Amino acid sequence: MSLLLYNVPMKEVSFTIKAKEDITFNTLDYSLPRRKATLAALIKHSGYFNIRDNVETLKLSTENAKVAKYIYQLVKDIFGFEPNFSFQTNRKFGKKIKFNVIIAQKVQEIIDTLAIDFYESAISRKVVYSDDTLGGYFTGAFLASGSMTSPVSSNYHLEMVVDNLKYAERLAKMLERFEKTNFTPKVSKRRDKYIVYLKRSDQISAFLVFVGAANASLEFESIRIDRDMQNTTNRMFICDEANYNKTLRSSEEQIENIRIVKKAYGETPLDNIKLGALMRLRLEHEDATLNELAELLTLELESPKPISKGNVNHLFIKLKELAAPFKEKKYDR
Repeated sequence: MSLLLYNVPMKEVSFTIKAKEDITFNTLDYSLPRRKATLAALIKHSGYFNIRDNVETLKLSTENAKVAKYIYQLVKDIFGFEPNFSFQTNRKFGKKIKFNVIIAQKVQEIIDTLAIDFYESAISRKVVYSDDTLGGYFTGAFLASGSMTSPVSSNYHLEMVVDNLKYAERLAKMLERFEKTNFTPKVSKRRDKYIVYLKRSDQISAFLVFVGAANASLEFESIRIDRDMQNTTNRMFICDEANYNKTLRSSEEQIENIRIVKKAYGETPLDNIKLGALMRLRLEHEDATLNELAELLTLELESPKPISKGNVNHLFIKLKELAAPFKEKKYDR
């Protein structure tokens, strides 16, 4: 008997691969309960259960070698043995390689310990009972059946694909209940599959942190801001001119903020190279306009694309936000 569960029909884009590999690099030292929840979701979403000649096996398949290695390591760390490892080439689909982690030991122990039920939509409270284990479960779900569009696209979208409507609805409700972030997942049908998805960029970024892909989240935000800034600059100036002109275009206030931020964060706040360079340029060119600073910053960073006036304005907004908590403190000016 063979049972296939929750294969991913949607081709992964490059940013999906980055996010998944970020997870595999960062989450192996997470708590044991969280890692158990991750493995439970991986088996639920991408597992084959086989019985042949009264021998039980579990096979987990993925097209990502690092994800396969991650599954292998989870099994080894949690259950104390090394599963088998294999790969196969599917020539019908562009010679894609599929990597398999094959578990031929302790199969029933693993199923019982992780409360795996291949036929029911329920997710056991034995495995998922806290925010930490909830994050672990969605880590496994995303690794096995998740994908996302690149932040370069204006159509932000992150999804997990499953076969069962009730299970999709349960995943969505679980994500909604996470109190630290206001996730608003939706469920829809695509052909014979069901997808649980997020569309808001802030929620996608938060989800990446939630599942252990913090570096991918930072990159997502950086790309998104750079892309969106070009489109929103004019609207931002029209809507916010009355509120921001006196402060953001004031060289005196910008220099004050720079000195405060340098005291608190150093020459390059939050490792933001662009912001650090702008701070230096403003101190060297106190009378420069935003347009002039944009040109100087483009040259300073050797940017292949011209840095816009709106991007410079956004950096000064960020600078003001960083300085605000310290303005009542007594820094040497």
